[in-house]
Amino acid sequence: MNNNYYYFTFGSEGQLFKGGWVKIKAQGLYEAQQKFIKHFGNKARKGQFLNYSFDYTEEKFQASGMQEEGNIGAYCHEIIE
Repeated sequence: MNNNYYYFTFGSEGQLFKGGWVKIKAQGLYEAQQKFIKHFGNKARKGQFLNYSFDYTEEKFQASGMQEEGNIGAYCHEIIE
């Protein structure tokens, strides 16, 4: 299976970042979530949930227009390989 990129976006408050997204290279969503947890440690979770708003496959993210327009005024915060 090829590695793809997953995009985890953030809301306007109460998450790791205000707006924008983190780009994660992984073979699937589960692996991307595990890399997110490993990278951000305790900050990756908020209660029983992961501390981001939405996750996108690369194809869906490209179709969203966020790459060009941003998300709540922010763009890519980090790339996790």
